[in-house]
Amino acid sequence: MTQYFRDFYDAVVSALKGMRITVKHVVKKPVTLQYPDERWVMPERFKGFIYNDINRCDACNRCVKACPVDCIYIETIGKGKDRFMYRYAVDYNKCIWCGHCVEACPTDACQHSLDYDHSCYDRTRLVYEFVDPKSPVPCHKENRLELGYYVPNADEERAKLAAKKAKPETTEE
Repeated sequence: MTQYFRDFYDAVVSALKGMRITVKHVVKKPVTLQYPDERWVMPERFKGFIYNDINRCDACNRCVKACPVDCIYIETIGKGKDRFMYRYAVDYNKCIWCGHCVEACPTDACQHSLDYDHSCYDRTRLVYEFVDPKSPVPCHKENRLELGYYVPNADEERAKLAAKKAKPETTEE
């Protein structure tokens, strides 16, 4: 008989605990977002789609070599100072968002974006071209500076500022 009342007591206590949790969530504001109109804010270190800043990229092919699934395509024309990049493409059908390409990039041109939604009905639309083949981008630093393509990265800018501070200013009287 005592076992019967103990089981009854445990059932009532268990039901009350469940009801307490339910009531707590009934009074809370819902966390559901209406997806296409509202989106979650991604954290700073989120690995979204790969983005390539063509103004910084010098087609060194380090990202291509670092990619374990060969989803990055770089095609160039010419050699040395006359080398031009006419294709930089990323095939997101293959990409596994490992970040090896981002780590290998010496110019910080290849980065993960905070973008996570590229829904489409056709898989061929998931191959993103970053360079217009009609206007190839120069790969050599001097040519890039002349044509206005080159954007220095943060390390180069810091080095220039340090060099300016290190030089003593001479004033002519």
